[in-house]
Amino acid sequence: MSKSNIKILLVLATIAVLGLTYMYVFKPNMDEKKSLDSEIETLEKKYADLKAQDAKRDEYLAQIEENKAYFNEQISNYPATLDQEISVMFIKGVEKDKGNLQFDVNSVGLGQPSLFYTLSGSTSEEEGASGYECYSAKLPIVYEGSYEGLKDFVDYIMAYKYRMNISSFNISYNSADDIYSGSVELNAYCVAGADRVADTVSVNVDNGVYNPFLGGEGAVTPTSSSHDSDDGASISADHDILIALNNANNDSTDGIILSAGGSDTYVTSSENSVVDVTITVAEQDGKNMVTYAIGDSSYSMELADDELTVYVESNDRVDSNDTNGVKVNVENSTDVPVYVKVSGDDTTSPRFEIGSKTGVVKVY
Repeated sequence: MSKSNIKILLVLATIAVLGLTYMYVFKPNMDEKKSLDSEIETLEKKYADLKAQDAKRDEYLAQIEENKAYFNEQISNYPATLDQEISVMFIKGVEKDKGNLQFDVNSVGLGQPSLFYTLSGSTSEEEGASGYECYSAKLPIVYEGSYEGLKDFVDYIMAYKYRMNISSFNISYNSADDIYSGSVELNAYCVAGADRVADTVSVNVDNGVYNPFLGGEGAVTPTSSSHDSDDGASISADHDILIALNNANNDSTDGIILSAGGSDTYVTSSENSVVDVTITVAEQDGKNMVTYAIGDSSYSMELADDELTVYVESNDRVDSNDTNGVKVNVENSTDVPVYVKVSGDDTTSPRFEIGSKTGVVKVY
């Protein structure tokens, strides 16, 4: 091979080496450098952005705490569970039997909670929880009560510590008895989560008595009475308090009269409706004091005997417009027994009703 050919071959080999070096060494390095430069530029921008945010770290942390507080405030409007025990206590709070704010729950359905939404957020994740689950349950209620009682019920729902809403409210009016009845469907809600604490039911109920007809909370052990032999008939002739029940529409006297003797002891009502009568027996300065009241009107006296006798002298109703009567609640915090004799009451629509009672109370 001639020297000129050898030189040509060496030149070609050199060019090939340089080409291969460029293709497999220089060019990949240049591409990698461009990629690194681009990444560096991106990281520098991110660093600058984070640096600017870090300058406002305290402000952001304060906003985070503020938002956490707002979030916790909002979910505090909902209980952690919808246990049936909690629902029962809620319904007990709805019922009213005082004055004109009457609202009696005849029946209620305790609906099963159903999931309708899931909340998630950094707050719960930071605390190791998976998030919050939102449940709803329907509480259908069948009720009866007064007009003021219905309005009071709506106010109760609006002011209740947890968010609820009324989805339907049906009302029927009985003009003869001035009673409203119908059904209400309530929607109750809860927000469950690992960091939420469920409400507990605290019920402090004393044991009752053996015979519920002799008393209620705190009643002493039942004993026989001299009034048992004649079914309380002797009380009609000798009693401490007289309750006279007549037609409220008569022109001669009030329909309801409570008396302990003279007219200066009268507590009366001319309302043509059922009114609450409260008889209180309590010890004061070593004496047993008795107070009977209708609303703000009351009379007090000292009880000298070892028992309190009440005679209820009632009458048959005259017509459908004759609707007055009494619901007698006895609050007896002493060991003195209270005996009540009811005479002449209307058998189909009684004017007399015994309400709540504490201590020994027996009705003949």
